[in-house]
Amino acid sequence: MSQDLPAEVVAFLAELERREASPRTIRSYKADLLSFARFYQGSTGEALSAAVVTPTYLREYRGHLLNVRRCSPSTINRHLAALRKFFQFSKARGAVKELPTEEVRGVREVPRAPKWLGKREADRLLRAVERSGNKRDLAIVMLLRHTGMRVGELAALKLADVEASERKGQVLIRSGKGGKQRVVPLNIDVRRALQAYQQVRPEVPDEHLFIGQRGDRLKEQAIENVVRKYARWAGLEEVTPHTLRHTFGKGLVDAGVDLGTVATLMGHESLDTTAIYTQPGARDLEQAVARLERDADLAPLLSSRKGVSDG
Repeated sequence: MSQDLPAEVVAFLAELERREASPRTIRSYKADLLSFARFYQGSTGEALSAAVVTPTYLREYRGHLLNVRRCSPSTINRHLAALRKFFQFSKARGAVKELPTEEVRGVREVPRAPKWLGKREADRLLRAVERSGNKRDLAIVMLLRHTGMRVGELAALKLADVEASERKGQVLIRSGKGGKQRVVPLNIDVRRALQAYQQVRPEVPDEHLFIGQRGDRLKEQAIENVVRKYARWAGLEEVTPHTLRHTFGKGLVDAGVDLGTVATLMGHESLDTTAIYTQPGARDLEQAVARLERDADLAPLLSSRKGVSDG
């Protein structure tokens, strides 16, 4: 199969762009639908056409992802979600009469808490950025860490969206999920980082807050690369802007902030989404097992002391 996408998929992605879906969302749909198109052609010898796809083909694809590619349940369900959106689009255009995805169930997932950084890890990351002396990168990481904004929201920020003085500050997030706006206060450390960056920010026509080397706005991928670079310098693995978003949310919940307030700050539409921060993360589970091991090591000592006391 050529690298070109089937025309129906191209039309679907164009519709997503028309509806102003985020570039990250469009890339994800494109990759997942291209994967299915290749599987379909490999199985049938024909190019993908929405009109001839049946539930059987979709169930075979789900089995392929599970048993051949060994994908995780969340990855498989993401692929199926992309296909549902595609076939809903196809039905709206009259390309299909029935949705083949209706009869295909997802793979059951074991709920897992998202990954976040502990305080020491977050501090290590910030120290790595501070040592670089790059004021722009420090402002980026500080904003992600202390506001919980999404990478797309940060890339879309403009100069007018940020107020930062010595006494107070806030950021207006205009491009939130679902087109919703929200305001997040800025603490003193973030305000100082922003003020330091704005003093050295290039004077260019582009009004976006963060500017790349070519004088235009810094793209989402570039921001992700910034975070990953300093995470490597700090000896941390698999840290992304979304990790910092989760770190912000988890920190608020651990500090006793009510879920309604956390949801507002993070732009969640449902408290069910915010409730993930009440679940134990991997570090919480590791610490629980470590405590159990320590208790087991102390048991003989405590028992011997008890015997001496009783005697």
